[in-house]
Amino acid sequence: MSEFGPIFLPKGFKFSSVTAGIKASGRSDLAMILAEPKTSAAALFTKNRVVAAPIDVARAALAQSCGLVRAVVVNSGNANCATGRQGLRDCKAVCAETARLLHITSSEIFPSSTGIIGVPLPVEKITSHLESLLANAGGSVEDFRKFAHAILTTDSRPKLASAPLRSGKAAITGVAKGSGMIHPQLATMLVYLLTDVIATPAQLAKRDAGIVRKGTARSLQVASRANCCGRRGSSACYSSAC
Repeated sequence: MSEFGPIFLPKGFKFSSVTAGIKASGRSDLAMILAEPKTSAAALFTKNRVVAAPIDVARAALAQSCGLVRAVVVNSGNANCATGRQGLRDCKAVCAETARLLHITSSEIFPSSTGIIGVPLPVEKITSHLESLLANAGGSVEDFRKFAHAILTTDSRPKLASAPLRSGKAAITGVAKGSGMIHPQLATMLVYLLTDVIATPAQLAKRDAGIVRKGTARSLQVASRANCCGRRGSSACYSSAC
């Protein structure tokens, strides 16, 4: 899924990326999707018995928040996999600091890591750039493209796809990372789908299951509920399978 055609960004999301010094190449390696309050989520993860710390943390977070997500934090260059209990503590520390800055609970933070296996996560490199990520988050197509570049590892190019919905009143947009990583069980492939069609976590989970039955990538879907004021809710779909 390299970029095909124009990008239609759904309302309710902002994107940011920085170079945190995680990758030896010096390329951007830390990114964030910032969602509006009450954005709901559903996810499908790899079926591997051995998983990276962010998978365990993300699963627990979605269950605890009942499918609410405010931010997706993705680092590349380090998978935080095969890092034991310290890896779990490190992942939770990143989520906790992000939540503190947003004045929310850490269960509304969805973490993802991809890159080298067996190396401790450089937590300080990540947490020291969180304020910058939040301050510079934007809703432009260029912000979205920069996010797509920041999550890459061995990919030769970013993978983006987008389509308008409801005669242009809504949209669905996806970004993926992974080169030769579909086996075993999606390995370190990441997929994020975003839409501003209002849906509940249960509806998204059902849609996710249908996608997988058709043989496509496992994905985390997120959609925000409309609030009591009747304001347009945002929806999203992310995915993580490391």
